[in-house]
Amino acid sequence: MKKLANLLIIITLLTFTAHGLYAQDRPSNKTIQVYVTKLQLSTAVLSNFIASKNGVVYQTDLSTNRYYTEFLIAHSELRGLDSLASKMGYVTQNVFNTENFKEKISGLEKRIDGLKYENNIYARQLSDSLVNGIRGEELKRKISINLQTIATLDLEINQLQQNASDQMCKVQFTINDEMSTPNNSRVSFVNMPGVEYGFLNIENPTLGISAKSYQGASIKYMFTRGKSYFNLGVYRAMDNNTADTSLINELFIINFGQDFYPRNFGRGKRRFFNLYTGYQIGGFITNQNNNKNSMFIPNANLSFGVELIKTKHILVDNKVSYFLPLNELNRNLRGILYQASFNFVF
Repeated sequence: MKKLANLLIIITLLTFTAHGLYAQDRPSNKTIQVYVTKLQLSTAVLSNFIASKNGVVYQTDLSTNRYYTEFLIAHSELRGLDSLASKMGYVTQNVFNTENFKEKISGLEKRIDGLKYENNIYARQLSDSLVNGIRGEELKRKISINLQTIATLDLEINQLQQNASDQMCKVQFTINDEMSTPNNSRVSFVNMPGVEYGFLNIENPTLGISAKSYQGASIKYMFTRGKSYFNLGVYRAMDNNTADTSLINELFIINFGQDFYPRNFGRGKRRFFNLYTGYQIGGFITNQNNNKNSMFIPNANLSFGVELIKTKHILVDNKVSYFLPLNELNRNLRGILYQASFNFVF
């Protein structure tokens, strides 16, 4: 009985020693996805970075429009990896997760403590001289089964703790070609109505046709973060000469527009002062002082703008466009158009 008791003590000491040797409980992983214009070059840059930082690559997948790799890298290099991704192109995902195994390990340790407590009870019962025969063999069998279970749980705990090393981070890095298939599209639909102010300065105002300037308001409905939108509004002549009966005094505007963010200026990800270029196509219906001869004139505008404020919920924007009617009145109605808008998530 003393030998069995000593054996239980030794196993207990070894178990707690093993637990102390593997005191790590915070494994981590990182997922990055970026869209680039030069897939092959970006793939080579990432591979060189991993090699220079002694990363361990264990999976890669390269196709004509996508490169995927999984690798291990030191936590101290993660900031450099983030910087590299932002320089490559448009980062659509950058997530860092730390998984905590402490609760799992604690549960296994409690099971081990319970089995050890049972074995201590069985050992005390075996030390009683009255316990022998079938009863004694049954107690020894239970002790043996518990010892085997404890050994199995110890291996499981050690495996969890080894996997929980906080020295290395598992990274899943995906590089997508910007000209990839619709399955990899970055289009994000939103519901952002808003209002817009417009001021149109006519380049060559002409008596009987156009005023010097027009201003007005419109509804601007933005439906993608890209951003794509519709405009519907009216501009009125600021210097309307009612005596000039044929003068165009109102323009009823309807346009579809899209804006594009430059690659080297943050792709519209900043909260303030995002630069962009864009276009509007559509047309406008004219109205004259004499309410005669209204006509629909198609137009196309090329614009340059700056987003003043951009959050998940609001957008304050302004831009300058060249207003270009596409008919015989082009010379007398074209000019510089300034627009300022406010949109909000509805």
